[in-house]
Amino acid sequence: MTQPIEVNLTDSDPGPRMEKASGGHLKANSLSLSDAIVLGLASSAPAQTMAVALPALVLATGYAGLLPIACAFVPMLGIALGYQRLNRWDQSAGATYTWVSKTLHPYLGFVAGWVILLYYTLGTTGMTVPAGTYTLQLIAPGVANHKMAAVAVGGLWNVMVTFLLLTGIEVAARFQRALAVFEYSVLFFFAILGIRALLSGHAAAPVTATWFGLSGGSQRKEFVAGILIAVFMYSGWDAAIYVNEETKHKEVNPGRAAVSSVVILLFVYSLITFSYQGILDRAGLENSAGNALAVIAQRLLPGRGSLLLSVVVLLGTVACLQVAIVSSSRLGFAMAEDRVMPSFFRIVHPRTGSPWAVTLFMGGINLVFLMLTAWGAGGTAEMLSNIAGSLGIIASLFYALTAVAAVWQDRGVLFSNVGNFVLGGLWPALGAISLLIIVTEAVLTRAVSPAVLWAGLGASAVALPVALGIRYFGKVPLLDRSRPQQISVTKWRI
Repeated sequence: MTQPIEVNLTDSDPGPRMEKASGGHLKANSLSLSDAIVLGLASSAPAQTMAVALPALVLATGYAGLLPIACAFVPMLGIALGYQRLNRWDQSAGATYTWVSKTLHPYLGFVAGWVILLYYTLGTTGMTVPAGTYTLQLIAPGVANHKMAAVAVGGLWNVMVTFLLLTGIEVAARFQRALAVFEYSVLFFFAILGIRALLSGHAAAPVTATWFGLSGGSQRKEFVAGILIAVFMYSGWDAAIYVNEETKHKEVNPGRAAVSSVVILLFVYSLITFSYQGILDRAGLENSAGNALAVIAQRLLPGRGSLLLSVVVLLGTVACLQVAIVSSSRLGFAMAEDRVMPSFFRIVHPRTGSPWAVTLFMGGINLVFLMLTAWGAGGTAEMLSNIAGSLGIIASLFYALTAVAAVWQDRGVLFSNVGNFVLGGLWPALGAISLLIIVTEAVLTRAVSPAVLWAGLGASAVALPVALGIRYFGKVPLLDRSRPQQISVTKWRI
């Protein structure tokens, strides 16, 4: 068993400390390690994510999406290791928001929390549209690609999962476990059919050397766009961290779940991309954006194939919707405890331990944002592609900031042994640098549209003036500090 050794890193006068507002408490010891892993995987939602990302990935890179997926894994695992070590140090449902506030600066922490809430709000839009599309594919195929119809039906799913969450986190965990078994079984079954089609020459696009690299005159731009989409595909594994206050052995299990989720996703996304992407040509993928997997399934298993995979994507999307609201509500709860979010976010049901007030609020915000997006210009394919790119930028920013916080928090013990140096310093730092370079390259090469940059960077920049407004008009103690609170660095024997 690891034993912590605490090292004080502050001056004798640590400055004002975080003042917590009184409120309810989340229900402790409700989730196991396997529950946390399932939640992390459900938040990344391979079936739903591939429904959105596969057409975008093929359009961006041709059929060379495997390389961005593999390259994005390396920094993403470094970020997960940073999360793991920070969670050992401090278990808070606020996760990145809390850690950055304590180790770097409260204003940066608030910006991180704001960006993550934005991520889940925007991400919910990317989930509810496929939920509506796949529901319509089952009951009214003729309007499956109609954006307004998909938005309306997806909004109904949003309402349903929000109210399901009010029954408690244990119910949600059991629901997620059952869905995971069914989802992965069907995805792997169709992966086998896809590989068989590739080997027999019945796929629209045969396997070539270009599948494992990038070719053509726009290699740099293609690679950057593909990396951003791959980051979006991985993102969500940190949902295992936001339920740390409700997980058994909360010092270690959430971190283990985060790292395990990233490794599992590398295998799952590589297999699905390889086996599915060549079944349709590029035009076919673009024309079926939002229900691409259903069309692929129909090619692989005519008749009931489309129906079966549509059900899987629908259920996976519903599961992902639920976890997104779980994560955003826990983050909102933690921020409300520091008085940087409305006080009613702290209300917790005494029996279920559910933060029901913030859960309802985040579900409502998701619906409002979904309606606004629905009236935007462009079709379903363009909208989903823009959402994927925007989420890739946003996730890159808050993941990188968390890794910086992890390195800074561990700075006193990085050179005590090789394990601390590699796992606590080098790998998280390389992860942060890599993600920031990718965002910079996306701007310089114009790998994404101005709309994506505005959603990813412009909306994030609004966080600082909001923080200043809360500081000067709300008189919030957390933001009235000139430096971080007293902290301790925890040395974990590897």
